[in-house]
Amino acid sequence: MYIPRLNPYAFKIGPLGVHWYGIFMVMAILGGSYYLIERGKQAGEDPDGLSNVLLWTVLWGVIGARVVFVLANDPQWIWTDPLQTLKIWQGGLAFDGAVGFGLLAFWIQLRRSPLLFNHTMDWAVPGIALGIFMVRIGNIFDHQVLGRMTELGFGRWPEQLWGSFIGVFLISRYFWIERHKAVPPGYQFWSAMFYYAILRGFIGETTRDNPLYIWHYLNPHWGIGFTTLMQLFTPPILIFTGLMMRRTWRASAAQLPNIFRRHPVKVSSTQQESGLPGRTLLWLVGAVSIVSAIAFFVIHIPAIGWYLLGAGVVFELTTVRWHQRYLDVLKDPPEGMAPTGELYANPGAEHPVAVWQEGIRRVYVRSAVTLSDREDPQPGAG
Repeated sequence: MYIPRLNPYAFKIGPLGVHWYGIFMVMAILGGSYYLIERGKQAGEDPDGLSNVLLWTVLWGVIGARVVFVLANDPQWIWTDPLQTLKIWQGGLAFDGAVGFGLLAFWIQLRRSPLLFNHTMDWAVPGIALGIFMVRIGNIFDHQVLGRMTELGFGRWPEQLWGSFIGVFLISRYFWIERHKAVPPGYQFWSAMFYYAILRGFIGETTRDNPLYIWHYLNPHWGIGFTTLMQLFTPPILIFTGLMMRRTWRASAAQLPNIFRRHPVKVSSTQQESGLPGRTLLWLVGAVSIVSAIAFFVIHIPAIGWYLLGAGVVFELTTVRWHQRYLDVLKDPPEGMAPTGELYANPGAEHPVAVWQEGIRRVYVRSAVTLSDREDPQPGAG
């Protein structure tokens, strides 16, 4: 969407202008950090340690986002105008670079704790998805990430809204899986990246006004084109993330149960009473989305208003029945299964839930231990 009357600056202080894009990015980082740190605290991890990890990860994520943007769009800046490569306040960050460098920073800091590394990657998914959702809205204000012109009667494709919807999908999918599926640590992250690559590479990039490389196809009537740089990288990304998804299940079946028995996930009665941070995060994001939708209706931009209203409703509906955090919990473990040692508080239920596993099959089972009986459960409790 290209709406010239939208001002990219939220406010200015002298010569310094603060972009809406930057505000949305900071809000996404804060929301994602809150969720990750709170989940880490529930697992018995040191919040100060996680905060330090996050600080370096965000820093390297920003660096990676800028490096990949420059290499993909204006590599000549490196030798013709090196200072221009540092001017991120003028726009130009690549999501793929942020995730790649951020993942590398996570691994460097947590490589000696593979279980925590896998969990931390999963806990980062809501923040990543929130960034996609909010930053793409910021792109509308900055007149960036434009869709191709069409001859279908509506001008450009609303590329920013489509990109933002990918974030809504990833957030909703993440919490749905947490409530219904006992997946191994690491699976949430790699599967989110897998589906992101599909949605962006095969749909989003098709209507995005980006240069085409190698094999060219452009349909001006429909406003679609192949192949952009992202589309060229989509197949190898899908292969890599698909293999990593498969590896998390295989590694879980072969190794993770023993790791969990040495390093169990902890729960407490305080956590049981307060619920989980995801509900707070989604409630706030949904409320802000609905209020923002009203603002866009007031300034007569209904397309963005309807989109934000729909996104806000989706976020609020996701919090329904949050008192029963883990669904499909079995009363007794199936024959042949063994406990992994994972134990999670189930808000609204007296008993926490344990994960039992046989091969790559994993299920939630009602734990025989109540939180009032033991604040620090031992591995393998079930």
